[in-house]
Amino acid sequence: MSEVLRKKMQTATLVEKTVLGGGRLGVFKLKPDSGERWWYQAGQYTTLALDTANHGFVPRAYSIAGSPLDDGIIEFYIALVDNGQLTPTIFAQEVGAKFYYLSPKGKFTVAKANKKTLVMVSTGTGLAPFVAQIRTMWKSHHAGVPCPYRVVLFYGASYSDEFGYRDELTSYAAAKKDGFDFTFICTSSRPDATRGWNSSIAKGRVNEVVRHVFDWGIPEGRTVAMPEGVDAAELKAKVFANGAEDIAFLACGNPGMIEDIKEPIAHAGINTYLVEEFWKA
Repeated sequence: MSEVLRKKMQTATLVEKTVLGGGRLGVFKLKPDSGERWWYQAGQYTTLALDTANHGFVPRAYSIAGSPLDDGIIEFYIALVDNGQLTPTIFAQEVGAKFYYLSPKGKFTVAKANKKTLVMVSTGTGLAPFVAQIRTMWKSHHAGVPCPYRVVLFYGASYSDEFGYRDELTSYAAAKKDGFDFTFICTSSRPDATRGWNSSIAKGRVNEVVRHVFDWGIPEGRTVAMPEGVDAAELKAKVFANGAEDIAFLACGNPGMIEDIKEPIAHAGINTYLVEEFWKA
C-alpha cells in the first residue's frame, strides 16, 4: 500500500525550517522538485509523507499555512507529537531533505463559508489554514483587489511563546487605516510573563474568550480577560453589525474547543459553522 501511494506523490525539497515554542512547533517551507506548484484554495490541506526509521513510509494530512499567492513554496505549520509516527521525523529533517506530497483537497475555505463577516477560532497549529486565508486576503488587497470581508481571528495557545505567525498577523491587524478590516486576538490559557505574556494578550482558553465576547457564558469558576484596549462589547457589536445572517464561524484545532462553541453559535442564529480538526502524527 505504501509503495502504491509513494508512486502517486510528487517530491519537494525543504528550503526553510523555523522551530519555535521550545522546539515543539515548526514552520516548514517546501519547494516542489518539478519547479511547479499546483494552484489551491487557501484553507485546503495536502498529505505529506516521509520514510521513517520505525514506522516505514508514513503519510499524514496537514493544512497548508502558505498562501496560493506565495511564489512557488508550500508552507506548513506543524506541532511535534511525542511518540508520533511522523512528526519526530519531520522535525529531524534539515534544509535539503526530500518530502513527498499529494495534490490539495478540502472545503475549509472562505468561498465555502460564503459570508462577509468571518469569525475564525484556532488553537495551536490549527492556525495554519487561517494564515493561508488571511495572507491571501492581504496580498490580494495590496494588489488592488479590496478585501470584501470583515475578519476576526481568535488564536489560543497555552503559553505566549507558542504563538506562531503572531508578528505577521499583528502587522495585518495594525493596518486598519489601509482599509483592511482585520481584528486579531491572541489568548494564553497559562499567562506567564516569563514565557512572553503581556497585556496585549488575552487570558483564558480561546473558546472561553469567544464565549465572553459574545455573552455566551463561561463555566463557573473560570475567568478570562481581554487584551488591553480591546472592549468585548464593541467587538461583539462589530461582528453583529449586519446581523447573524452575515456571519460565518470557522474553527480549526482542538476538538474540545470546536465542540464547545458549536451550540452557542447556533443559538445566536448563525447558521454557518465550518470546522477542521487537526490530525495527530
